[in-house]
Amino acid sequence: MDTLIPAMVGFLGVLIGAAITTGANYLLAVRKEKAEAARDKLFRANELKTAARLIADDFFTAQTAMMEFVDNKRWASAAARNFPLDAWQKNREVLARELPLEDWNAVEIAVWAVERFRTLAPVPRSNDAMAEIGKPLLNDTKAGIEALIPYMG
Repeated sequence: MDTLIPAMVGFLGVLIGAAITTGANYLLAVRKEKAEAARDKLFRANELKTAARLIADDFFTAQTAMMEFVDNKRWASAAARNFPLDAWQKNREVLARELPLEDWNAVEIAVWAVERFRTLAPVPRSNDAMAEIGKPLLNDTKAGIEALIPYMG
């Protein structure tokens, strides 16, 4: 009996120590997972912000030429009408993953509008009928910019 009590105390000490170690390891694992999730969320938010800003910048460039065409019935030079859509090509996967469908559709339609505007054949001076063709393209481009604004913050 004299050896049973110290053995039981020792055994309880081992069990308590094992429970503390297991609990501490569990809490550390949970904390690590939360930290990794927060880091991933921040990375994705920054990636989306960057993509939205770069794509909106491409849209702003096109919008300026479209406004000149629609409002003043003047074409920008051929070089000025060669709007880049590089940011869209590079970052569209980010938008496809992160944007709700409605915003994704607005941005995609804006890309199509910019591409369509680039392919319009310039004439020395546009007429009202040509300017009318540009209005929906301008509106679609503006809608694409509007869809990106909440993600640019």
